[in-house]
Amino acid sequence: MKDSKSNGAEPGRSKAHPMNDLRLAAARKRLAESRDQEDAIEGLREIIANFLGCEEIGLFRVDSTKTNFQPFWSFGIEHGKYDLRLALGDAGLHSVMDGECHIELGSRDHSGAMAKVQAFVPIRRNGQTVAILAILRLLPHKFGFDPSDMELFQLLSHEAADPLFGSNARSKAAKGGQE
Repeated sequence: MKDSKSNGAEPGRSKAHPMNDLRLAAARKRLAESRDQEDAIEGLREIIANFLGCEEIGLFRVDSTKTNFQPFWSFGIEHGKYDLRLALGDAGLHSVMDGECHIELGSRDHSGAMAKVQAFVPIRRNGQTVAILAILRLLPHKFGFDPSDMELFQLLSHEAADPLFGSNARSKAAKGGQE
């Protein structure tokens, strides 16, 4: 990613703190060992809740025209209430579509639940943004993102798409609705 706060570390190799390598390895393993799409989604939720301190998450699919964003999954929020274009603005949306993480440093002047968004992470596959992960209000003990969080965003951006949307990601519907 090209985020200005990113330290240029490769995904999975931390420059922020040596102990972060363990966190990145655990996140990578959880995603890679996902059995299907539902398990990958649960893995994403676990990673964000446990490593980032957030339990309000939305994932939006990017359509083929790259102009519409369909709510795909959410946890702790009603994803139908969110408008990524309004929340990001044109410049922010272009940067996320180009693969940059967008961090909200202050409160923007937009109304509703999107005012709570702390970060937008592009989920990339084959050099294209296929989804946008919206990370909303952080838990009270978390006061923002540090360099190790930026490394985790980079890992999610580069490695979450295949478990979530790749050919091996079979959804519940594809399995006939069985658990």
